Amino acid sequence: MVYYIRFLKPPRFQKNKTSSLSITAVISLTTDLGDSFLADDVDLLASLALENIDRVLYQKTLSWTTGKRELTITLGPFPEHLSNQTVVLGVSAVYPQQTELWASDNLLDTCVVPLVISAWSAPLGGRQSLLAEKLVERRFGPKGRLGLRVWEETGNSIARHIW
Repeated sequence: MVYYIRFLKPPRFQKNKTSSLSITAVISLTTDLGDSFLADDVDLLASLALENIDRVLYQKTLSWTTGKRELTITLGPFPEHLSNQTVVLGVSAVYPQQTELWASDNLLDTCVVPLVISAWSAPLGGRQSLLAEKLVERRFGPKGRLGLRVWEETGNSIARHIW
């Protein structure tokens, strides 16, 4: 069965007490119908990247453990001027055989379907809002080659999910 990373709360910049910023979001790993949650332990990689050029600024490893229904992500602290940059937050599963940590989900190998489908947030910061829109981007295909990118609305409603 395949599970999808869902942004229950889209990424947002938050001001800290010490004139710095952090980025927070809440995710879930669930089936396409949202009727069950991933019941395995999985390492996840949260990557903050500049929009359009996919240059990774910051990465953090997170753990999804059996029994969880949601996971809060907090990245930072960052200098305040980061909010002047347009960034995206990507969350993907980390697999032992994986060599490229910031990559699209590869669906070309029909023998190996990923357990978890990655998600990239809508842009935030810069000329955008300090809160990302309630959209998620799915990226499929090998890195460096033309791939498929699909936007879908976030939330728990299956009517918003692109199949």
